[in-house]
Amino acid sequence: MNLSFIKTVIIISCSLLFVNDLTAQYYNLEGKVYDQENSSPVYNAEIILSNGMQAKSESDGSFKFINLELGYYTIDFTHVNYHAKSVSVELISDSAITVVLHPKLFNLENVIVTSGKYEKNINDLSFPVSYITSTQVLKNPFNTVPELLQYEPGISLMKDGMWGTEISIRGLSRSNIVTLMDGNRIETANDLGARLSMIDMNDIERIEVVKGAASSLYGTGATGGIVNIISKSGTYQDDFYIKGNFTGGYNSVNNLATGGINVFSGDQSWSAKLSTFYREAENTKTPSGTLDNSQFKDYSFSSLVQIKTFENQELKFNYQQFKAEDVGIPGASDLFPVNATVRYPLELRRMIDAEYSINSISSLFNKLSLKYFNQFIRRDVENIPHITQTIPGAGGQPAKRVSVLEISPGADHNTNGLQVQSNITFDKNHFMIAGIDYWQRSYKGERSKIQKIEMINNLSGEVIKTINKTIVEKPLPDAEFNSAGIFIQDDLQLIDQKLSLTISGRFDYIWVGNKETKNPIYEITDGFVDSSPASQVIIWNSGDAVNNSYSYSAGIIYSYNDLLKLSFNAARSFRAPSLEERYQYIDLGSLVRLGDPQLEPETGNYFDAGIKFQKGSFRLNSNLFLNVMDNLVSEIPGLYEGRSALIKTNVSSARFYGFEINFDYQLSYNSLLYANASYVRGRNTSDESDLPQIPPLNGLLGVKTKLFDLFEIDFSGIAFDSQKFVAESEIPTPGYVYFNLFCNSNIYKIGLLNFRFSFGIENLLNKEYRNHLSTSRGLIKSEPGRNAFLRVNIQW
Repeated sequence: MNLSFIKTVIIISCSLLFVNDLTAQYYNLEGKVYDQENSSPVYNAEIILSNGMQAKSESDGSFKFINLELGYYTIDFTHVNYHAKSVSVELISDSAITVVLHPKLFNLENVIVTSGKYEKNINDLSFPVSYITSTQVLKNPFNTVPELLQYEPGISLMKDGMWGTEISIRGLSRSNIVTLMDGNRIETANDLGARLSMIDMNDIERIEVVKGAASSLYGTGATGGIVNIISKSGTYQDDFYIKGNFTGGYNSVNNLATGGINVFSGDQSWSAKLSTFYREAENTKTPSGTLDNSQFKDYSFSSLVQIKTFENQELKFNYQQFKAEDVGIPGASDLFPVNATVRYPLELRRMIDAEYSINSISSLFNKLSLKYFNQFIRRDVENIPHITQTIPGAGGQPAKRVSVLEISPGADHNTNGLQVQSNITFDKNHFMIAGIDYWQRSYKGERSKIQKIEMINNLSGEVIKTINKTIVEKPLPDAEFNSAGIFIQDDLQLIDQKLSLTISGRFDYIWVGNKETKNPIYEITDGFVDSSPASQVIIWNSGDAVNNSYSYSAGIIYSYNDLLKLSFNAARSFRAPSLEERYQYIDLGSLVRLGDPQLEPETGNYFDAGIKFQKGSFRLNSNLFLNVMDNLVSEIPGLYEGRSALIKTNVSSARFYGFEINFDYQLSYNSLLYANASYVRGRNTSDESDLPQIPPLNGLLGVKTKLFDLFEIDFSGIAFDSQKFVAESEIPTPGYVYFNLFCNSNIYKIGLLNFRFSFGIENLLNKEYRNHLSTSRGLIKSEPGRNAFLRVNIQW
């Protein structure tokens, strides 16, 4: 009896539970999270329901909870770069909400970067990385990528003019830094800054800079670091869309006018982008006068198409063209006579790439990609040297007055590349990438020298005959540089994910070849072409050279607690001498610059120790570094045919060491204090002399604040110490301080349009100073003066 009763109770209870489950109603709650200021989606926001369920927002800001019971819910939204927000929802049916988060004034670096050849949070990298976002590009008045990067700790601006700029990373520059556009190498001569100036500033999504040796992933040349510029792209969305923006601006210091348009479109299976940009500037005004021949004009066009061929497969086509005309070069003092008028009549960069990727192949192989690219660069230089030489008459021969009217070198730099890469996930704590890559750079160039030769009567001084002569030479032989490499990188999470270990290695096979070259190639005298002039000699025999090299790196990150992270990275790097360093013969009326085909590759041993501390509204990052280089290629003064020359030579070894530090502190809800400082010392260890082109101790201190919740005001002071540790041929530079005041508005909606403004004054007090890394010629040695600027961005 009792047993039957118990059975009956169990049956009735289970039946009630089953009926209750059948009659219970469940609903879905989804939504999107947006940035209050720019209406962009917020990625990786932490979302917690009051019932304990959790989610994170996707790249388009979306999130979703399923199978929720009817009732009231509180939803908490948190993100390190935004103020927390709570939302209450009554769920009586499937619901969708939109949440807007208010950004903090400072970025706590919870961003995803691809400098390690795959997507990874910047906080999980053992090597230091700086980055610039498209929002920062919009807020600033700068003309080139190096100007955008100049206030990042450890990065210094180098200038051969207002348009031609480069960067120094921890004392290394030009050939020691690999420059990438969407992951594709930009290979060209580096004696004159140009590669980082041939970039559409309106099409930049972000810039990533690895500070330190990166040869284990990127191969030859990355002894000082890499710069990767990522262009904008469209996104996949459920429904068809079309949107765009216009950006225009003005700089008073050189009457720079800019204008550019981006258009994006797509749906769930494809996306596309079209971008165009135009700039034109006059001569730059400095506190001591106008910097003549500093004008420039350039324009660009780019397009990107992405197609989902299958659910987990994607095909990309990318095309970019950048063209500059009438670009003045007031710098590059070693190359040209002081009074020469030099310009780029034409600078052209054209890039094409195609990439096919397969995602989620299996639980082990989560990505396989194949990529081809071609990057073509045409560079022409026009040099009016203003050189006249009088040769006295002798032996009954009349005197001669030889005027060099123009020296015009020009060259095609053509780079083709191929890369295959696989991403492998063993488990949540073990990730690996492996790949092979090949690239080839070919060079073809000529240099013409136009002379006027006047025969002068020895008695009367009258011109009795004029000869017009053009000499055509090869500054380098036609040559090719080939590099093939295989690389692998392994990431491990250990000790309950407190310790992260990254190990990478690479082997490269490099072969270089050149054709036999005679100089001069031919001469034209009063219209007559002589293909075998009497002075013609072989200056380069055909030849080949092979360099094999390996590189590696090992890095660790230890999370001591939630507030403190410690990192250490050690790496071996290498750089095979470039075509210019091997074969260069530059004679533009000043010093002769000569290469050496027998140069040995540079090698480096690099060490970096870092600390990251974050507590509440305070963040501190600091790094110490040491880079020991062997066979460093440098220019040594010498003689060539009785003339002063700079000859490429391997010095025995060099040492670079220094530190970087930066911090942010949120003073209040609307105010932020920020600062950074960096120092590097470069020494030739064979004779303990100072190396050239080393920036002095420098830093900045600034404050950002919101004014009536309408504008963000950013006031900063930039300070450089004097540079007394200079190479034998350099001039010491005095220290200086200047101030910037930038203002940025919130987004204002007018109908279907969103407006945003940036304005301010650069070099607020019109301070006259000289950048130690600038190479200006002539009497004016100072940098640009006070610059009032305005930027307007209109989105639709």
